[in-house]
Amino acid sequence: MKLMQLGLMLVALVGLSAQQATAQEWGTVKGRFVVDGKAPTLPQMDVTKDQAFCGAKLPDPTLQIDANGGLKNVALWLYLDRGATAPAVHPSYAEADKKPVVIDNKNCMYDPHVATVVVGQPVEFKNSDPIPHNFKVEGFANPGMNNLVPVGGVFETKFENEERYPMNASCSIHPWMSAKIVVRELPYMAVSKEDGSFTIENLPVGKHKLQIWHEVPGTIKELVIGGKTVKDRKGLLEIEVKAGNNDLGDIKIAAGDLK
Repeated sequence: MKLMQLGLMLVALVGLSAQQATAQEWGTVKGRFVVDGKAPTLPQMDVTKDQAFCGAKLPDPTLQIDANGGLKNVALWLYLDRGATAPAVHPSYAEADKKPVVIDNKNCMYDPHVATVVVGQPVEFKNSDPIPHNFKVEGFANPGMNNLVPVGGVFETKFENEERYPMNASCSIHPWMSAKIVVRELPYMAVSKEDGSFTIENLPVGKHKLQIWHEVPGTIKELVIGGKTVKDRKGLLEIEVKAGNNDLGDIKIAAGDLK
Protein backbone atom coordinates (compact mmCIF):
# COMPACT_ATOMS: atom_id res chain seq x y z
CA MET A 1 0.00 0.00 0.00
CA LYS A 2 2.82 2.37 0.91
CA LEU A 3 4.56 1.66 -2.39
CA MET A 4 1.32 2.44 -4.24
CA GLN A 5 0.90 5.72 -2.33
CA LEU A 6 4.50 6.62 -3.07
CA GLY A 7 3.93 5.87 -6.74
CA LEU A 8 0.84 8.08 -6.81
CA MET A 9 2.76 10.87 -5.13
CA LEU A 10 5.53 10.62 -7.72
CA VAL A 11 3.00 10.75 -10.55
CA ALA A 12 1.42 13.83 -8.98
CA LEU A 13 4.81 15.50 -8.61
CA VAL A 14 5.70 14.75 -12.22
CA GLY A 15 2.38 16.22 -13.31
CA LEU A 16 2.95 19.32 -11.21
CA SER A 17 6.44 19.76 -12.62
CA ALA A 18 5.04 19.49 -16.14
CA GLN A 19 2.46 22.17 -15.37
CA GLN A 20 5.14 24.44 -13.92
CA ALA A 21 7.32 23.93 -16.97
CA THR A 22 4.40 24.87 -19.20
CA ALA A 23 3.70 27.94 -17.06
CA GLN A 24 7.30 29.05 -17.51
CA GLU A 25 7.12 29.28 -21.28
CA TRP A 26 7.46 32.82 -22.57
CA GLY A 27 6.53 34.77 -25.65
CA THR A 28 7.53 38.14 -27.07
CA VAL A 29 4.80 40.35 -28.54
CA LYS A 30 5.52 42.75 -31.40
CA GLY A 31 3.42 45.00 -33.58
CA ARG A 32 3.14 48.42 -35.22
CA PHE A 33 0.59 51.17 -34.71
CA VAL A 34 -0.45 52.78 -37.96
CA VAL A 35 -2.76 55.74 -38.64
CA ASP A 36 -5.55 54.84 -41.05
CA GLY A 37 -6.35 57.97 -43.06
CA LYS A 38 -5.03 61.50 -42.98
CA ALA A 39 -4.38 62.69 -39.47
CA PRO A 40 -4.44 66.37 -38.50
CA THR A 41 -1.24 68.40 -38.56
CA LEU A 42 -0.61 70.20 -35.30
CA PRO A 43 0.70 73.77 -35.39
CA GLN A 44 4.09 74.48 -33.88
CA MET A 45 4.18 75.56 -30.26
CA ASP A 46 4.94 79.16 -29.31
CA VAL A 47 8.05 79.64 -27.20
CA THR A 48 7.43 82.34 -24.61
CA LYS A 49 10.69 82.24 -22.65
CA ASP A 50 14.41 81.74 -23.32
CA GLN A 51 13.95 82.20 -27.06
CA ALA A 52 17.67 82.87 -27.49
CA PHE A 53 18.27 79.17 -26.80
CA CYS A 54 14.91 77.50 -27.44
CA GLY A 55 13.94 79.41 -30.58
CA ALA A 56 10.62 81.07 -31.36
CA LYS A 57 8.73 77.87 -32.32
CA LEU A 58 8.99 74.18 -31.47
CA PRO A 59 7.21 71.14 -32.96
CA ASP A 60 4.30 69.78 -30.94
CA PRO A 61 5.33 66.29 -29.71
CA THR A 62 1.76 65.26 -28.94
CA LEU A 63 1.09 63.70 -32.34
CA GLN A 64 4.05 62.22 -34.25
CA ILE A 65 3.46 60.21 -37.42
CA ASP A 66 6.15 59.05 -39.84
CA ALA A 67 5.95 59.00 -43.64
CA ASN A 68 4.50 55.47 -43.60
CA GLY A 69 1.78 56.27 -41.09
CA GLY A 70 3.61 54.85 -38.07
CA LEU A 71 2.29 56.43 -34.86
CA LYS A 72 4.83 57.23 -32.16
CA ASN A 73 4.18 57.31 -28.40
CA VAL A 74 1.32 54.87 -28.18
CA ALA A 75 1.62 53.35 -24.70
CA LEU A 76 0.40 49.86 -23.90
CA TRP A 77 0.58 47.82 -20.74
CA LEU A 78 -0.65 44.54 -19.32
CA TYR A 79 -4.13 44.95 -17.82
CA LEU A 80 -5.42 42.81 -14.98
CA ASP A 81 -9.10 42.41 -14.18
CA ARG A 82 -10.11 43.19 -10.61
CA GLY A 83 -9.05 40.32 -8.35
CA ALA A 84 -6.96 38.63 -11.06
CA THR A 85 -3.65 37.04 -10.09
CA ALA A 86 -0.60 38.77 -11.52
CA PRO A 87 1.34 36.57 -13.96
CA ALA A 88 4.90 35.45 -13.43
CA VAL A 89 7.64 37.95 -14.30
CA HIS A 90 10.50 36.71 -16.45
CA PRO A 91 13.89 36.71 -14.67
CA SER A 92 15.33 39.07 -17.29
CA TYR A 93 13.37 41.94 -15.74
CA ALA A 94 15.01 41.59 -12.33
CA GLU A 95 18.13 43.53 -13.33
CA ALA A 96 16.45 45.70 -15.95
CA ASP A 97 14.08 47.17 -13.37
CA LYS A 98 17.00 48.29 -11.24
CA LYS A 99 18.37 50.53 -14.00
CA PRO A 100 17.29 54.17 -13.79
CA VAL A 101 14.79 55.56 -16.25
CA VAL A 102 16.20 58.85 -17.54
CA ILE A 103 13.84 61.69 -18.45
CA ASP A 104 15.88 64.58 -19.83
CA ASN A 105 15.44 68.20 -20.83
CA LYS A 106 16.88 68.55 -24.32
CA ASN A 107 16.44 71.66 -26.43
CA CYS A 108 13.50 72.79 -24.31
CA MET A 109 11.61 69.52 -24.78
CA TYR A 110 11.27 66.40 -22.64
CA ASP A 111 13.10 63.33 -23.89
CA PRO A 112 11.37 60.93 -24.01
CA HIS A 113 7.91 62.42 -24.37
CA VAL A 114 6.33 59.23 -22.99
CA ALA A 115 8.27 57.10 -20.49
CA THR A 116 7.52 53.80 -18.75
CA VAL A 117 8.55 53.12 -15.15
CA VAL A 118 8.09 50.09 -12.91
CA VAL A 119 6.98 50.80 -9.33
CA GLY A 120 10.11 51.31 -7.21
CA GLN A 121 12.41 51.74 -10.22
CA PRO A 122 14.86 54.67 -9.98
CA VAL A 123 13.99 57.69 -12.11
CA GLU A 124 16.50 60.40 -13.01
CA PHE A 125 15.11 63.77 -14.08
CA LYS A 126 18.00 65.44 -15.91
CA ASN A 127 18.70 68.83 -17.42
CA SER A 128 21.03 68.76 -20.40
CA ASP A 129 20.11 72.30 -21.45
CA PRO A 130 22.16 75.43 -20.61
CA ILE A 131 19.10 76.96 -18.91
CA PRO A 132 17.26 75.92 -15.70
CA HIS A 133 14.14 73.74 -15.89
CA ASN A 134 11.79 72.29 -13.33
CA PHE A 135 9.85 69.03 -13.24
CA LYS A 136 6.28 69.26 -12.06
CA VAL A 137 4.82 65.74 -11.95
CA GLU A 138 1.23 65.04 -10.99
CA GLY A 139 -0.53 61.72 -10.56
CA PHE A 140 -3.25 60.24 -8.40
CA ALA A 141 -1.58 57.40 -6.49
CA ASN A 142 1.79 59.08 -5.92
CA PRO A 143 2.63 62.38 -4.19
CA GLY A 144 3.15 65.24 -6.61
CA MET A 145 6.56 66.81 -7.09
CA ASN A 146 7.79 70.19 -8.29
CA ASN A 147 11.57 70.34 -8.34
CA LEU A 148 13.98 72.77 -9.95
CA VAL A 149 16.75 71.03 -11.91
CA PRO A 150 19.69 73.39 -12.56
CA VAL A 151 21.95 73.29 -15.59
CA GLY A 152 23.67 69.90 -15.66
CA GLY A 153 21.66 68.77 -12.64
CA VAL A 154 19.81 65.54 -11.86
CA PHE A 155 16.88 64.96 -9.52
CA GLU A 156 16.42 61.33 -8.50
CA THR A 157 13.21 59.78 -7.22
CA LYS A 158 11.03 56.65 -7.20
CA PHE A 159 7.32 56.16 -7.61
CA GLU A 160 6.06 53.70 -5.03
CA ASN A 161 2.50 53.21 -6.30
CA GLU A 162 0.99 52.10 -9.59
CA GLU A 163 -0.85 54.76 -11.56
CA ARG A 164 -4.02 53.76 -13.39
CA TYR A 165 -3.22 56.16 -16.24
CA PRO A 166 -0.08 58.07 -17.24
CA MET A 167 1.13 60.85 -14.95
CA ASN A 168 1.46 64.40 -16.25
CA ALA A 169 4.87 66.06 -16.32
CA SER A 170 5.38 69.74 -17.12
CA CYS A 171 7.77 72.64 -16.65
CA SER A 172 6.48 75.69 -14.80
CA ILE A 173 9.23 77.82 -16.31
CA HIS A 174 8.48 76.78 -19.89
CA PRO A 175 4.72 76.12 -20.15
CA TRP A 176 4.81 74.48 -23.59
CA MET A 177 6.84 71.55 -22.24
CA SER A 178 4.98 68.36 -21.32
CA ALA A 179 5.50 64.62 -20.99
CA LYS A 180 3.69 61.51 -19.75
CA ILE A 181 4.96 58.86 -17.35
CA VAL A 182 3.43 55.37 -17.22
CA VAL A 183 3.94 53.78 -13.78
CA ARG A 184 2.95 50.12 -13.43
CA GLU A 185 3.56 47.26 -11.01
CA LEU A 186 4.42 44.81 -13.79
CA PRO A 187 7.15 45.47 -16.37
CA TYR A 188 5.02 44.26 -19.29
CA MET A 189 4.59 47.56 -21.12
CA ALA A 190 5.97 49.49 -24.07
CA VAL A 191 5.82 52.77 -25.99
CA SER A 192 5.77 52.76 -29.78
CA LYS A 193 8.85 54.10 -31.57
CA GLU A 194 9.15 56.60 -34.44
CA ASP A 195 7.87 54.03 -36.95
CA GLY A 196 5.00 52.94 -34.69
CA SER A 197 6.63 49.63 -33.73
CA PHE A 198 6.69 48.20 -30.22
CA THR A 199 7.95 45.11 -28.41
CA ILE A 200 6.97 43.56 -25.08
CA GLU A 201 9.41 40.80 -24.22
CA ASN A 202 8.94 37.56 -22.31
CA LEU A 203 5.26 37.49 -21.43
CA PRO A 204 4.04 34.20 -19.94
CA VAL A 205 2.23 32.10 -22.53
CA GLY A 206 -1.55 32.33 -22.33
CA LYS A 207 -4.33 34.83 -22.79
CA HIS A 208 -3.70 38.44 -21.75
CA LYS A 209 -5.26 41.87 -22.03
CA LEU A 210 -3.32 44.93 -23.13
CA GLN A 211 -4.59 48.43 -22.43
CA ILE A 212 -3.76 50.83 -25.25
CA TRP A 213 -3.43 54.58 -24.76
CA HIS A 214 -2.37 57.67 -26.70
CA GLU A 215 -2.17 61.22 -25.43
CA VAL A 216 -4.70 62.65 -27.90
CA PRO A 217 -7.71 60.35 -27.46
CA GLY A 218 -6.65 58.77 -24.16
CA THR A 219 -7.67 55.11 -24.17
CA ILE A 220 -7.98 53.93 -27.75
CA LYS A 221 -11.46 52.46 -27.93
CA GLU A 222 -11.41 51.20 -31.51
CA LEU A 223 -8.71 49.71 -33.70
CA VAL A 224 -8.31 47.30 -36.59
CA ILE A 225 -6.03 44.28 -36.21
CA GLY A 226 -5.75 41.44 -38.70
CA GLY A 227 -8.53 43.02 -40.75
CA LYS A 228 -10.98 42.86 -37.82
CA THR A 229 -12.37 45.83 -35.92
CA VAL A 230 -11.94 45.64 -32.15
CA LYS A 231 -13.97 47.94 -29.91
CA ASP A 232 -13.62 48.30 -26.16
CA ARG A 233 -14.55 51.27 -23.98
CA LYS A 234 -11.52 50.66 -21.73
CA GLY A 235 -9.13 50.42 -24.67
CA LEU A 236 -8.42 46.75 -24.07
CA LEU A 237 -7.04 44.33 -26.63
CA GLU A 238 -7.17 40.61 -25.84
CA ILE A 239 -4.31 38.52 -27.19
CA GLU A 240 -3.07 34.97 -26.83
CA VAL A 241 0.66 34.71 -26.33
CA LYS A 242 2.40 31.61 -27.60
CA ALA A 243 5.97 30.54 -26.95
CA GLY A 244 8.47 32.45 -29.08
CA ASN A 245 7.66 35.44 -31.25
CA ASN A 246 4.11 36.76 -31.56
CA ASP A 247 3.78 39.38 -34.32
CA LEU A 248 0.47 41.23 -34.22
CA GLY A 249 1.31 43.03 -37.47
CA ASP A 250 -0.10 46.48 -38.22
CA ILE A 251 -2.65 47.77 -35.72
CA LYS A 252 -4.67 50.53 -37.37
CA ILE A 253 -6.05 53.55 -35.59
CA ALA A 254 -8.52 55.75 -37.45
CA ALA A 255 -7.18 59.22 -38.19
CA GLY A 256 -10.47 60.68 -37.01
CA ASP A 257 -9.79 59.37 -33.50
CA LEU A 258 -6.64 61.51 -33.28
CA LYS A 259 -8.33 64.89 -33.61
